[in-house]
Amino acid sequence: MKQSIRIPARGIVWKYRFLYMMFLPAAVYFLVFSYYPFFKGIIMSFQANRLIGIRPFAGLDNYAEVVADPDFIQSIVNSLIIGIADMMLYFCLSLVLALIINEIGSSFVRKGVHTIAYLPYLFSWSVIGGIWALIFDRRGIINLIRGFFGREAVFFLANQNFARPLIIGMGVWRSIGYFALLYSVSIVAIDPALYEAARIDGAGRFTQIRKIILPSLRGTMKVIMVLLSIGILTHFDEIFVMQNPGNKRLIRTLLLYVYETGILNFKLGTATAGAALVMIGTLAVAGIVRKITNYDE
Repeated sequence: MKQSIRIPARGIVWKYRFLYMMFLPAAVYFLVFSYYPFFKGIIMSFQANRLIGIRPFAGLDNYAEVVADPDFIQSIVNSLIIGIADMMLYFCLSLVLALIINEIGSSFVRKGVHTIAYLPYLFSWSVIGGIWALIFDRRGIINLIRGFFGREAVFFLANQNFARPLIIGMGVWRSIGYFALLYSVSIVAIDPALYEAARIDGAGRFTQIRKIILPSLRGTMKVIMVLLSIGILTHFDEIFVMQNPGNKRLIRTLLLYVYETGILNFKLGTATAGAALVMIGTLAVAGIVRKITNYDE
């Protein structure tokens, strides 16, 4: 019976030394710009709010202050409403869009529709906010159409009744093309023999979608659902771009609360405590979604 030869750990390191050297810059980058700020923020969350000098240990005072702040509670509500609505709409509408695009017979037209749907995702949130403002401003396209029918102009951007729907709609318009592209990649990878077998058995197109395409997309659905769950509590860019005194109370999310507390009010300990709670909440939400979707199976 042959015995396996064990190579010492030092020998393995030396054998693959060039691969480790290639990995070293990336490791240094993450240590300096990701892990160090992360642990530094955790430490600051237990320190008193001071811009200069030694920050004394404050225990859980910063966390108690954050939890007792009504604005923080309202930010949780806003984040959950906007985040969950975005997650469900992104997931469902992008799947429908991918199925529709897949039914287009012409390859040229299909690629063109893919490009048009994906294009908004390439724009920054500031550009998207500017486009949205042009559409829903008092003198925007929507109000021009309303005026044509004799309706009074509405300042949608500052109207509390439209605050959350506009933010959610803006995100959907920007992102469904990206997630539809992820679905489409998985659809293209399906074995054509499955469609041929289904056609021989007399299955129509809707039956093929229900029996072949949707089951084949199960793994992609799990990945997209987990990715979307990570973003439920972390909306910031679109909120920062679209906020104004008229809608801020209903769209201020947790990260905007952290930004205002730490950057504008110089309460760094309180802000990092809020950021730590956001991180804990994000991990909890992602863990729940992974469990519900059986992601690891």
